[in-house]
Amino acid sequence: MLSVSIVCVTFDRRELVLRCLRSCVEQDYPRLEILVVVNPSGDGTEEDVRREFPTIDVIRMHKNLGFFPALNLAIANTNGDYIMTVDDDAYFLDPHAITRLVNAFEAEPSLGAVTCNLEGPTETAITGGDQYIHVFTTGFTMVPRKVFTEWVGYYPDMFFRSGGETYVCTTLWDMGKRVKRLHNARMYHERAMQGRSTRDWRFHGLRSQILCAIMREPWIVIFPSLLSKWGKSLVQFIRSGCFLTWIHAWFSALFYLPEALRLRRSISWRTQRLLWRLRKTVVSDPASLNQL
Repeated sequence: MLSVSIVCVTFDRRELVLRCLRSCVEQDYPRLEILVVVNPSGDGTEEDVRREFPTIDVIRMHKNLGFFPALNLAIANTNGDYIMTVDDDAYFLDPHAITRLVNAFEAEPSLGAVTCNLEGPTETAITGGDQYIHVFTTGFTMVPRKVFTEWVGYYPDMFFRSGGETYVCTTLWDMGKRVKRLHNARMYHERAMQGRSTRDWRFHGLRSQILCAIMREPWIVIFPSLLSKWGKSLVQFIRSGCFLTWIHAWFSALFYLPEALRLRRSISWRTQRLLWRLRKTVVSDPASLNQL
């Protein structure tokens, strides 16, 4: 039986992460390890995690390096054949979710990632069966360890909070590795803003979008894509009173341009079209993917 490592990154969200971890230890999958990375917190997170969950491994950070750099550290310090990432403001709704995710990989070897069916204030759960999706959300997803050691590589450290999922999924699809959401692997996502900055959320989100386009999109669509992002984001940031944040995000992306070009691994035009169509089309049958 293959092993699973659950990894979680948390920052100043003690009650949320404790609830998350309770749902993790209740999973019925027998070969399971859990590791938590605690970014510097003043709310007693580390102490309470160690007290309530003595079998869970904890890594203490010296400063808040961001979600994806901390996630890289967690992955590198685990041993599971599969890596299951959980957001600290989410929790499993039944004890069989991990087992169902592993079974999905065994039933469909061409899968590169399997993600949970989300419920919550800002989530819409899928019904009527599993669905193939163009991109997963990192904090509710299981992938083989090979994603990081052989197929794609670890998340770029320039992705502080978002962007890593697009970086991984575009390459998986380009390799012929599918991404699927399971309807019966259920999680609840609180989407709490506790411990998060709205300004930072917008800044890192926009910067990651820009850098992902440069690293993954075919040359033929990069410039139209960036122009579209430039215009749409300008309107959104002005309306939200964050014009200076918009300027900062674009200049910051320019600073990371050399690193983005170094990591560039363009997907094919065929994959790009497939991803566009998956955003608009519900696909449950793998045979239908060839028709998109």
